[in-house]
Amino acid sequence: MTLSRPIPKALLPHTVTLKNPRGNDTIFADEYDEITLHNVRVEQNEKVRTARTSETRTRGARMYFDCVNSSPENIEFKTEQLVLFYGDVYKIEAVKAVMAADKVHHYKIDLI
Repeated sequence: MTLSRPIPKALLPHTVTLKNPRGNDTIFADEYDEITLHNVRVEQNEKVRTARTSETRTRGARMYFDCVNSSPENIEFKTEQLVLFYGDVYKIEAVKAVMAADKVHHYKIDLI
């Protein structure tokens, strides 16, 4: 049996706001419930695609949420949620649960 340790808090220095759309219409939501997430890691990135006549830049980020050291517990990540980080607003594009043995160790959340 492999024992895995949680991601150390020193590697989870950020605090973000998770915005959950209210109501049934999650695509065009105007109102959100906000939850503050502590001890997460956000790595911002920029992708550049060059074509013959143009250049396209896309900003994104990846967020890491540890199941032991990040809080609050029992958060469910969904693609219609928004993440606020240092004034930038990102939309959750994909959520991947990283397993350790038979339970989730942490989540990798791709943001656009």
